[in-house]
Amino acid sequence: MSETERQLYFSDYVIELQNAEDEKHRRIRDARRRAEKAQRDAFRERLVELAKSGVITPDTRWRGVESKVANDPTYEPVQAQGRDVAREVFEDFVYDWSTEYRHDLVTLHKVWDMSKRDFVFDGDANAEHVESFTKMLLEASADSPTLYGEIRRISNRETPVSSMHLFYKERKAASYDSASNGHAKKRGSTSNNGDDSSEDEGEIIEDGEVTERDGT
Repeated sequence: MSETERQLYFSDYVIELQNAEDEKHRRIRDARRRAEKAQRDAFRERLVELAKSGVITPDTRWRGVESKVANDPTYEPVQAQGRDVAREVFEDFVYDWSTEYRHDLVTLHKVWDMSKRDFVFDGDANAEHVESFTKMLLEASADSPTLYGEIRRISNRETPVSSMHLFYKERKAASYDSASNGHAKKRGSTSNNGDDSSEDEGEIIEDGEVTERDGT
């Protein structure tokens, strides 16, 4: 075998070793990426659980929830990927959710205004109460196939929390605030009407009397 052939064989051998090493590193990187993605997905699922329990809403900010997740088993592996990774996962989650909710609110407010009825918000936003609320909105939108279909779509979607559920809580809070303001105004009106205020009409001075203020 000539020197040239030996050099060619050696070069091929080195290339094979390099390719094998590159493939090894590629597999390690892919495995790391899959593991990190699984960690972020687990953290996102934890955020979904917190959303369903009411700890997180579409308006929640990271500073308001960070202390609540700092000790969660899903938080530390994500935080180890980078200081801002957990916050970014949270912000992506809330952004997607709030964007969806704002879109649904356009239809929900429109149908709510069309309902022209007083809905009694009894108790918490449990399945039974939200179902009654949904039924009322479906009846209000019955004359519009498009709105009716949108209400059905909104009520059937549960990721992470139904927009119908959130809207129920929003309208319930608004109705309570309205009722409280009405009672406050009524109490203020009653208080003013029944106030026997009297002004000091001063001292009646008979003719010939002299007050001390006159200095005489």
